[in-house]
Amino acid sequence: MINKKINIGIIGLGYLGNFHYQKFHNSSLCTIKWVIDNDIKTYKKIEDKKIKKGKDFHKIVDEVDAVSIITPTKTHYDIAKFFLKNKKHVLLEKPMTENASQANELIKIARKNKIILQIGHLERFNPVMKKLESEIKDPVFIEGHRLSEFNTRSTDINVIFDLMIHDIDIISNIVKTKINKISAFGKKIITSSTDIANVRLEFSRGCIANLTASRISQKNERKIRVFEKNKYWSVDFMNHKINKYSKVLKNKKYIFKKENFSFSKKDSLQSEINNFLNSCNGSENPLVTGTDGKNAIITASKISKILK
Repeated sequence: MINKKINIGIIGLGYLGNFHYQKFHNSSLCTIKWVIDNDIKTYKKIEDKKIKKGKDFHKIVDEVDAVSIITPTKTHYDIAKFFLKNKKHVLLEKPMTENASQANELIKIARKNKIILQIGHLERFNPVMKKLESEIKDPVFIEGHRLSEFNTRSTDINVIFDLMIHDIDIISNIVKTKINKISAFGKKIITSSTDIANVRLEFSRGCIANLTASRISQKNERKIRVFEKNKYWSVDFMNHKINKYSKVLKNKKYIFKKENFSFSKKDSLQSEINNFLNSCNGSENPLVTGTDGKNAIITASKISKILK
């Protein structure tokens, strides 16, 4: 059986939106029917004459099967709600919404209409994740560092919703138990919201996660270390590498044996988009569901409340 091509509308052609456009355009699984952006200069750069362009997302609803929404966070809820109510599949960039109640409503609409609501937590498609998820059984301590050079494009949200939410999603997916306690410290350095923060999450089965996120760094870094009894993993998301250290007895002494795992560089965004398109066709399930997105929002909101 050959799945039909999905007719796609792309809502938002900013920094990330341009990458989405390229990946959808490269995919054999879909046809881009519309691109929508408030800036005429932006969408006039689209050279493909077959693609329609405009400012009003409402008018495309009868010509698409699905949309990818890559707009400022404050607009996510209204745009996604419109398309979900009209039974169109939605790929929604993270953070999913501004708050959990908005996320809940979108999930309910998607379930009622039996359509796909997938959230753009891109790091889940990093090739190191499959190995990490298969290895980790009972984590007791996790360290995370997510650093980024300053960029003006996401200053409408704080660093928790901007960067740390990736690690919140990853760690929640690994630990799989509820968070009992949250401690958080952060400062506003350049913008009017928190730019750098350190957070401690204490999970119900005893695991502790210490997370640091900064969007005012002089370098980009995305690393975590996950500790279990007698072993730990050092994960470099940017360079697609994992080092595993296991306690072994050698010459009557305990040492850490090191194993290196390197993964071929994979286009994580293309993988995410292909997963979405295949989910629309019913041949796959979304790797990151609306519920996953909502759970990350709940934790990020609790942290943000502490930091106010």
